[in-house]
Amino acid sequence: MPYSAGIAHVQKTKPHAEHPALPTTDLQPAPSELKSLPGARQSTSVIGGKTQLRGDIQSDEDLTIEGQVTGTILCKQHTVKLGATGHLQGDAYAHTLRISGTVEGNLVALHKATIHGGAKVTGTITTPCLVLEDGSTFHGTIDMNPDNEVFKSVFADKPAPSSAPRQKKTSEATKAEDSTASA
Repeated sequence: MPYSAGIAHVQKTKPHAEHPALPTTDLQPAPSELKSLPGARQSTSVIGGKTQLRGDIQSDEDLTIEGQVTGTILCKQHTVKLGATGHLQGDAYAHTLRISGTVEGNLVALHKATIHGGAKVTGTITTPCLVLEDGSTFHGTIDMNPDNEVFKSVFADKPAPSSAPRQKKTSEATKAEDSTASA
């Protein structure tokens, strides 16, 4: 998407140092344009309503699904939004989930999951904060334990592997050590 500079507000200040007849100006983006400046807004990936995707998705930005996805979605620090025409057959792991379409699978939200009116979810929802709006349909199980191990295993940063892998002792080596120790 091309960058749009938008409309700038001009604010007059003191006279220009080299040419006193010219005012010095400070160019500032219009408040309505701040959203379009690089770094000022979060980007969102969109899977359109006429798109079918089979496979796993890993995203470091918000994700909106209006089409059909079969697979696993991993969006650890962002929001996954399943629109009213969206269909997910698989699991979704995200910081925040907003479901308006159809899900057949497991939903895991670290912060909050919202199942909007008209949504149809079949599976397990794991989140510490859940909103089921009037008109939504849900069949399955709910786990709202904030200390659930799935949060630690999916959302925790993986520790750096040690430089030397530990070797696992075979049962024969363990028996040899045991017999040496008892002698």
